[in-house]
Amino acid sequence: MNREPLNPEHMPQLPTDKCESAPPPRKGHSLWLRTLPWLAAAYVATGLYAVKPDERAVIRRCGRALMISQPPGLHLGLPWGLDRVARVRPLQMKREAVGMTLGERTLGRRSEPLEAQCLTGDKNLVIIPAVVQYRISDAHAYLFHVADVPALVRNAVSAALASVVSQMTVDDVLTSQRLAIQSQVMLRAGTVLNERYGGGVQLMSVSLEGGAPPPEVADAFRDVARARGDAARAINQATGYANRIKPEAEGEADRTRSQAEAYGEEVVQIARGDAEHFS
Repeated sequence: MNREPLNPEHMPQLPTDKCESAPPPRKGHSLWLRTLPWLAAAYVATGLYAVKPDERAVIRRCGRALMISQPPGLHLGLPWGLDRVARVRPLQMKREAVGMTLGERTLGRRSEPLEAQCLTGDKNLVIIPAVVQYRISDAHAYLFHVADVPALVRNAVSAALASVVSQMTVDDVLTSQRLAIQSQVMLRAGTVLNERYGGGVQLMSVSLEGGAPPPEVADAFRDVARARGDAARAINQATGYANRIKPEAEGEADRTRSQAEAYGEEVVQIARGDAEHFS
């Protein structure tokens, strides 16, 4: 069978959009593809953290605190947003002032009277500010059990100081019992902080800063102190005079006793001689 030659004009035309090459990707889309691995690597790198030699790290994972404290060194956790790192310094000594501020103590200013007043057992008011030193003993309790640890320390020491002072006389508080007050306050406040509230701190020292009566009665207290000082000096002088006179009086008594014994022996001997002569 004879075939007629195909006329190019009568040939079916193929759609041109399927024969053309795909368009090149857009510039912004290509930049995003190149940047995405770096962003992912940077996000993963946020889980890398360092802990200094004097620090301990507590991890909060998805809001929940892990019970393990990380030691010093380099550690890898989950990325930012999943892990949050809280660092504490358990060996660092912290200080708080009761009845005054540390700035006032440094500048030598007077403490606030209303904050530092305590009532003694004999119904006298005394102003006794104190400075307490403490350190972190439990990082988890320090971070999560109490909202304001410094305020808790101040209130616990203030309450313990008022309780101890209320059992003593004003003379003992201002003179001879200061060391006893400090030790009792530290013991009571430490018990309240850890056993009742779980503050996660350890009291290292409690130091009483001075101690004085309120300004309204300071002159009367000074007069009483001077009178007691004069009485103590008079007692000391009398005691010294008695100690000096007593040996002399004892020696004089011994001499008088010896002379009396010798005279009595002499009289006895004379009487015996006269009796024998008479016989």
